[in-house]
Amino acid sequence: MADNKVKSFIPEAGTCVPWKIKKEEFGELAGNEEIVKKEWEKLDAFAYAFIWFWVQR
Repeated sequence: MADNKVKSFIPEAGTCVPWKIKKEEFGELAGNEEIVKKEWEKLDAFAYAFIWFWVQR
């Protein structure tokens, strides 16, 4: 049977899925973690802005 780990959290202001949660999903990263973190935070900020734009319409 699949081990479903559903975590309840309140995201930090301005984020959809914080890096600390996404890092747990990724597990061990090969290479420079800072590069992945920076790119994830840019993508997450874009997603947040996109959702915020559509909610405010």
